[in-house]
Amino acid sequence: MASVDARPTLENKEPPVPHDLKHVSIASDLDVQYWSKRFQTSRHQLEQAVEQVGHSVNAVADYLERNRHLS
Repeated sequence: MASVDARPTLENKEPPVPHDLKHVSIASDLDVQYWSKRFQTSRHQLEQAVEQVGHSVNAVADYLERNRHLS
């Protein structure tokens, strides 16, 4: 009987959840991957949002929602 490798592949592996879910961190690539996926936005748009409104998750979410039609 063949063994099945149940380990996740790079294609379907989720970025790890940051320790602080109240603040959007863009300090590491893994944080950017997590928040970009959560907000369904690009790295550039995420960085722009943080630059404009700070690191609050709610403020970033509101900013991205208001500006989604501009992308």
